[in-house]
Amino acid sequence: MSNFNINHYTELNREDWNRETARYQEKHKDNLVGANGLWGPIFGVPRESELQILGDVAGKKVLELGCGGGQWSARLAKQGAHVIGQDISDSQVEFARHAFSKLELSVEAKLEFVQGNAEDLSEWQNEFFDIVFSNFGAVGFVDIVRSFKEVARVLKKGGLFAFSWLNPFFDCFADDGENQLEIVRSYFDRSPMTAESGWKDGVSTLYVQFHHTYGDWQRAITAAGLLLTDIIELEPQRERWRESTWTNVPWYKVSMIPSTTIWRARKPKVPLSAIF
Repeated sequence: MSNFNINHYTELNREDWNRETARYQEKHKDNLVGANGLWGPIFGVPRESELQILGDVAGKKVLELGCGGGQWSARLAKQGAHVIGQDISDSQVEFARHAFSKLELSVEAKLEFVQGNAEDLSEWQNEFFDIVFSNFGAVGFVDIVRSFKEVARVLKKGGLFAFSWLNPFFDCFADDGENQLEIVRSYFDRSPMTAESGWKDGVSTLYVQFHHTYGDWQRAITAAGLLLTDIIELEPQRERWRESTWTNVPWYKVSMIPSTTIWRARKPKVPLSAIF
């Protein structure tokens, strides 16, 4: 990722989301509510209530990276956690603050939203959080080596880091086509992926995300001093499948190639060098 200016793309994404927040939240509001506990944009896969990726969050300090409109953060706060949702977009943070300003929480729970970059968590001291997670949020838009090192710094020893993103193979195949899979991108192509998210006031809005191989993700986790404990590739179930406003990917593709991968890692209580 050092071959291009990550800061340029960070600002491009921030500007895009600032323009897109109102449209996005309105267009996807039913899915954002209906997808409560869903890891990723593909319906028909098991949810958090079944997977228990984060486990019992009551009484824990939780940081969500790329919180968007705050729906997941609010869900965890309702379960008794002290949750801070961070997002690069000022307007997403504003939306989240307004949407959940009157959310009724237990005495021990707390919900906050802050604007910031997942590569810079300097707002928090070392070993502050029990859990850091991202659900199809910041991890696909940042320098993961820098970001994961910051995650490791703010995690308590034994703390959990969990995130979901597109399966590395999913980017390689076209989304259209009936009953066929066409390879349109090299698995090893790590160049920035620019896409048009919409139009506003006659201006095209663009966002940029990054493709990483399995090895890239694993090395970034290990370089941060974290211990990879699980990789979950969600398999959709036909009887639970339905299309959503997030994607028009056909059933044939999602049934043949895992769309979403969830990574779980722990901050060891002793350095990795002492374990291996």
